Amino acid sequence: MLKVTYIDFHEKPGSTVHSGWYITDENGAMIGGAHRYADQISGLRALLALS
Repeated sequence: MLKVTYIDFHEKPGSTVHSGWYITDENGAMIGGAHRYADQISGLRALLALS
C-alpha cells in the first residue's frame, strides 16, 4: 500500500536532500524517483494518478 508521508531530513546547508512530502510504500521507502511534493494534497493527487 502506498501513502503520502512527511519526511524530515534535518537538512544541512547545501544539502540536496530536502524535508517534505513524499510517496512511500508501507515500509516508509520513497518511490517515484523520490519526488518531493509541496504539500500533502499535491502528493495525494500524484498518488491517485498512479492508481
